[in-house]
Amino acid sequence: MKTRFVLPFLLVLLPLFPVNAQHQYPKNYFRSPINFPVILAGSFGEIRKNHFHSGIDIRTEGVQGKPVYAISDGYVSRINVSPGGFGKALYITYPNGYTSLYGHLRGYAGAIAGWVKAQQYKLESFAFDVEVPPGVLKVKRGDLVAYSGNSGASGGPHLHFEIRDAKTQEIIDPLDFGFMNPSGLAPDINWLKIYPFDENATVNHLHSPLLLPLARNGDHYRLKLVDSVSVSGNVFFGIETFAIALGGMKTGVHNISLTVDGVSIFSQNIDRFAFAETRYVNSLMDYPDFLKSGRKIQRSYVAPNNKLSVYSEVKNRGIVNFNDSKSHKIAYVVRDAFGKISTLDFVVVSRPPASQALHVKPAGNDARFMSYKTDNHFEQPDLKLDIPKDAIYDDLSFEYAVTPPVRGSYAGVHHLHNENTPLHTFCTLVIKADNIPKNLVSKAVIVSVSAANGFSSKGGTWENGWVTAKIRDFGNYTVTVDTEPPVIRPINIFPNKKVKKQSSIMVKLNDNLSGIKTYRGTLNGKWILMDYDEKNRLLTYTFDEMMKPGKNMFVLRVTDGAGNSAHYEAALIR
Repeated sequence: MKTRFVLPFLLVLLPLFPVNAQHQYPKNYFRSPINFPVILAGSFGEIRKNHFHSGIDIRTEGVQGKPVYAISDGYVSRINVSPGGFGKALYITYPNGYTSLYGHLRGYAGAIAGWVKAQQYKLESFAFDVEVPPGVLKVKRGDLVAYSGNSGASGGPHLHFEIRDAKTQEIIDPLDFGFMNPSGLAPDINWLKIYPFDENATVNHLHSPLLLPLARNGDHYRLKLVDSVSVSGNVFFGIETFAIALGGMKTGVHNISLTVDGVSIFSQNIDRFAFAETRYVNSLMDYPDFLKSGRKIQRSYVAPNNKLSVYSEVKNRGIVNFNDSKSHKIAYVVRDAFGKISTLDFVVVSRPPASQALHVKPAGNDARFMSYKTDNHFEQPDLKLDIPKDAIYDDLSFEYAVTPPVRGSYAGVHHLHNENTPLHTFCTLVIKADNIPKNLVSKAVIVSVSAANGFSSKGGTWENGWVTAKIRDFGNYTVTVDTEPPVIRPINIFPNKKVKKQSSIMVKLNDNLSGIKTYRGTLNGKWILMDYDEKNRLLTYTFDEMMKPGKNMFVLRVTDGAGNSAHYEAALIR
């Protein structure tokens, strides 16, 4: 971490970030999207790897097919169908300036369903993303518009529900519109973590973060095992905290504020954010701790290139300078979406830093200083890496090493920094692989290498002995070739099968490395709509007017990311 001069906190009175305005939202304008109680399986602003959760997940009793309704008069403004992500998603815009999103649907209802199917056949594509002109698909409050499901990147049946500002597309917590009653339970605060910021700082006389369990008394928390903690120099703090929804589900909190001796040092309020901000969650949380333990420590520290708008009253980026010989009272206040409050109070005992001389790690041949403010280019005889401006959250000394090729690779394994440092944007990686046979160069891909030497494809293009791909994580990379075609495994059909008693065709797809890129199913030479469930690798064609009485020739062609293709055909008798 880069060292910088920080003024003592008591001398700094002006915040470095603007104070967030408190937004007011209509409480009675919208009805619920469902006709049963809203019980959460996930909350708005929940801390997840690479993103904040952008809406609420409503439990649907573990089943699909629950009716979903328009929350007010409006019009369908966008429909997005995808094998991943939100799966089948529906957007409805309302006259008061808001848009609702329904995600992971099983399907659409009424005129919306007919319009979607017509578009899919017109485009000859299951997946599409179309903005619908106002007036084409109008809805009234309480109209049945869809059915809940488990499509896309969903871990189980539920309804993902969002409300957005129609003009800015910022996402807003639906609970602020009155969709759910308070749980009656104040947030949990599970852990406190104290971090030394620079080489002179210590926590309990050590230059390493200290993780502390907490004890609870009602809605108040304290240190469980000790009465106080010794600190010296520049430090900052973090906590793991959850709101408790109906049913006991741990969800996200709205507000975290921190004071030192009654002076406000830090505050964050997650009730609204833009999609462009969501990946900054990797800087808000303790990313290495999350990868190692799964803990979601929210740091009360703002990295130099963390551009989240959720912060306010932040002094010195949340860094506190302890350079006296006194005790200081630290206090956290945590609020959920309903205003339920929990507090944490503890004492730190300050002592002056032992020395002002910083220990600077010498830069060797495999280390390079990189600034978050500029584009960074790193080059070795067999590797080129371009890290664009703003791709890292703070300056770093980039670490690099290369080890011999592993089985199945055509290049050494290039160790790019470490996985504990998150990247915000894509970087361009180029690896030399001039020993690939000419007949295989079109199959070359860059892969990340796991600890067990497993490969995960990042794609790639080969040119003049080099393979280029985009990466968004530091780690270990090499080059291999993908020569295996996808595998097509029919589930409920075989050649010349009589299908009069069934209503669908189901086929499993699998690919060993570069992943399924395209598929095309036809009946009697004409394209048919096949629903692709990416997480289960399942293609489904539900019989419609394309399936004729008598003999039908079904043909499926599938291509992976390296251009390998597979083909299956069967005559089906109806």
